[in-house]
Amino acid sequence: MTQTNVAATVLAGVLLAAAPVLAASSDTLRVLVTNDDGVAAPGIDALVMALTANPNLQVTVVAPATNQSGTGDNKTTASTLPVAASMTAGGYPATAVSGFPADAALFGIRQVLSATPPDLVVSGINLGQNYTGDIIPLSGTVGAAFWSARLGIPAFAVSASLSTPDYAGAAAYTATLVEQFRASKGFRKKMLEKEVPFHGLVLNVNYPTCTTGSTVRGARVVAVDRLTKITGYTETPPSSGNWQPNATTGNYSASDCTSVLEEPETDLEAWNNGFVAVSPLDADRSVSGRKLKHFGFLEKLF
Repeated sequence: MTQTNVAATVLAGVLLAAAPVLAASSDTLRVLVTNDDGVAAPGIDALVMALTANPNLQVTVVAPATNQSGTGDNKTTASTLPVAASMTAGGYPATAVSGFPADAALFGIRQVLSATPPDLVVSGINLGQNYTGDIIPLSGTVGAAFWSARLGIPAFAVSASLSTPDYAGAAAYTATLVEQFRASKGFRKKMLEKEVPFHGLVLNVNYPTCTTGSTVRGARVVAVDRLTKITGYTETPPSSGNWQPNATTGNYSASDCTSVLEEPETDLEAWNNGFVAVSPLDADRSVSGRKLKHFGFLEKLF
């Protein structure tokens, strides 16, 4: 399947005015795949292989030509974007954009698939976990997903562990989520805001590699944490008027798959206790509290 197989109906700018019409559960789902590690990276290759194994998906790949990690949701506005035909490491046809991850997602939506917009954008699989409010704004993987969501297209941002990433496990779980999105009208409705500007939501998925134990324990839908927190201030030296922040920093790397904690509250806590952390986000902020309960069914898909 190539990009030329996409059917032709005019988008003509309605993405910012109304939510897109998603494919019915019995129809083919149009999926745009991008990332921030570059079109030749192993993570996007594993993802594409998992998604293209599903005959109900029409997969188009538009990704950065080179590694663009850490560029957040930056986009190009004042210069040209070199674009060329390319392929993934496994040989799947792709379009390579010499720009930021957001540029790749936007070019895919606005140009490559301008006639028929994707129903879903999947960004990843990133090398390195992208969780907590400290890291998410820096992530090109999440940044590409955010720009898709801002155009009214739901998106998944998927990341694996920086240390010994389990791309196969992350790809298999993501493929399950994508198929559930295709088959479930309720899931698709939950991934769209109900009021103007009808943004899509982003599922930020972080798939761990066990540092203790050997088997990922499942998936948990959780709010976004902070990796570093300020707990107070100490005047140093006393009466000097100079105040030293007292900071605590969580464990970015550990994922204890022997943990017995069953109900983590945040993405960092889920990761630290051996779970896939799934955090629904809107285009600019974390979805937390009552809305998390709407996505609890995702935990049963693991």
